[in-house]
Amino acid sequence: MKTTSTVSAILALICLLLSPTLATSGTWNDHFHLETLAEDWTANRTAFEIKAGILEGHSASPVTPSPLNLVEVAKDATDCDVGCWINVVAPNVHVCTKGALILRHTGDDGYVFALHEATQTIEVYRLSNNEMLLKRDSKIELRKWYYVRAELRDTTMTFFVDGQLIGSVTDAVQISGSVGVAVQDAEAVWFDDFTVTGPEVTGNVDEISLPQLSVVRGNSDQVIIRFLASPPYDYFVQAYSSPLSHESETIKSFRAKLGSFEAETTDSLTNGLRFYRVEKIPCDCR
Repeated sequence: MKTTSTVSAILALICLLLSPTLATSGTWNDHFHLETLAEDWTANRTAFEIKAGILEGHSASPVTPSPLNLVEVAKDATDCDVGCWINVVAPNVHVCTKGALILRHTGDDGYVFALHEATQTIEVYRLSNNEMLLKRDSKIELRKWYYVRAELRDTTMTFFVDGQLIGSVTDAVQISGSVGVAVQDAEAVWFDDFTVTGPEVTGNVDEISLPQLSVVRGNSDQVIIRFLASPPYDYFVQAYSSPLSHESETIKSFRAKLGSFEAETTDSLTNGLRFYRVEKIPCDCR
């Protein structure tokens, strides 16, 4: 049986690490829960479609390599943080096979931060001339989710995959521009939970702000998870084994139909940490 101090420590870590950050005026979130891609996304829109809450991008043709297709938002972003889950699902002719973030894109220039499955590398290169700025060998598996994040500060860009530092690049060619996601030479690349935060960033694509979770001790072998549910949304309480995992177990669902209420559910304590979040999906449930 866990001691009181151990349980308290676990609960403190859960609350600290997993309580969602509320969307602010400087944050753009897209959880891709709308039926179609929001109008604010521009560029190669016809190469992307939403399927079951996931954005799927395509770039496949007899041409080798196939073109880099992208969609982008936040036209004038400068210093910002950009993150997204990326899953390279199906290659084309296996020459490039990239799922990527596009950064500081203006005209024909910008930067591509790519998971390159065909060459088993993580790359950062300039869009206009393909100049390689950063390259790291890394095992990139098909049909596996990776969380890709970039921190853009003046002329310095710092890159992470699954929370691990990949490296930094200092380059003054582009210090502002749009950000988004890109796919090249693949039948399908999936994207989920795209977020960009910065002083020039406004709006929240699907207008979904995740509720603040309250995780407290119930008894010696369970925790209580509470949050405020508001209509008209469906809520799904999910448990993860790792804060960077994209695989979850739904432990409870709620429907906010008529008015706000405090939703509550319980989960069993385990020998390892459990991390919690809530999916909030619009519904026709008024």
